[in-house]
Amino acid sequence: MARIKHIEFAGTDGASLRDFYGQLFDWPTSRRESAGFDYYDVDTGGDFSTGIRHEPEGCAEIVVYVEVENVERAVERARGLGARVRIPPMAHGALAFALIEDPQGNPVGLTQAARDA
Repeated sequence: MARIKHIEFAGTDGASLRDFYGQLFDWPTSRRESAGFDYYDVDTGGDFSTGIRHEPEGCAEIVVYVEVENVERAVERARGLGARVRIPPMAHGALAFALIEDPQGNPVGLTQAARDA
């Protein structure tokens, strides 16, 4: 069964989002560079990880990442059900991930633990 693994808040001013959510919910954050942009890991005390993504050329959005057994198969299945692929499957550190949009345009992340991790 697929389960929610990560939630990500994104916007054109990541530091501002970090300050907003940190102050609103008392969430501690830590900054790291990821693929050339700032990324903030957020400690919500929850069962899944949370992050804030600086997306200077994108738009504000909240992305829920769902852990699947096989990212490539899930992307193909989603495409067959009418999804659009925004980011095709790729490896990032110990993870494989992809980003799709459902038929209504909602972003949905797919993630899988790397097989060789």
